[in-house]
Amino acid sequence: MRGSCRTRRLIMLAWKLEKFLWTLNILGSALVVWRLYSNGLHSIYRFFCASLVLSVVRSVALYSFSPRSATYYWIWTASQPFYWLFYVLVVFELYSLVLKRYRGIYSVGRWLFFAGIATALIASALTIFPTVAAAPDKHPHLYYYALIERGVVTSLAVCLLLLLAVVAWFPVPLSRNLLTHCSVYSSFFFVNNVIVLYWHASGANARLVAYLTSVSRLSIGLVCLLCWIFLLSRRGEERQASLLLGRSSLQEKRLLGQLETLNATLLRTAQK
Repeated sequence: MRGSCRTRRLIMLAWKLEKFLWTLNILGSALVVWRLYSNGLHSIYRFFCASLVLSVVRSVALYSFSPRSATYYWIWTASQPFYWLFYVLVVFELYSLVLKRYRGIYSVGRWLFFAGIATALIASALTIFPTVAAAPDKHPHLYYYALIERGVVTSLAVCLLLLLAVVAWFPVPLSRNLLTHCSVYSSFFFVNNVIVLYWHASGANARLVAYLTSVSRLSIGLVCLLCWIFLLSRRGEERQASLLLGRSSLQEKRLLGQLETLNATLLRTAQK
């Protein structure tokens, strides 16, 4: 009897912690949206701002329901595809802003970006058909969503990795806001996706893993929201910055020259 009471008490404490972190994430997301609007940054980071608005709206809609209720399940399943869409749009927005000075690289990379996403979606959809029999009878959408999400987030992770490689190797001059946003969002995206993939791959003690996954994602999200709140500013949009890897100014100039040459070559090729 004592053991069951202690278990119920632990479950209640765990739910209160999760609810507390969830509340802080809603408030933090709303505050980031307010900061973007008050600093005039919403017109630059449009899809990022819209994704935060979607996050706040969905969280508020789900807040009063139990995660085990049918209403929670249907709201979540109806809104999750919009989350995937904004994942794509935010990553593409970062890509566009980082490479806006290099139209040749941007134009070629844009087609590769969308071709990669389309290929990942098709491959994910095709994996559903052979595994229909393995889908659980209760909430089968969660199983299908997990398969699709793996393909989407993996392809986007590769795109972000390539973008970060360009930013890190070539001293591309960016606004301090963009450099900060690119670094924070990439960290947020990678860590969350590792956590989600672990959750999908884990078979033992599913309830505990789901709880730990939720708390981890909420904690990481809160840290990133605080970074966006305190590091993005109107002045940061005017200041230029780049990742310094201990190279001399001569080396940086030579690397930028190589990037300009590649951009000019791709631009001439695209115009033929």
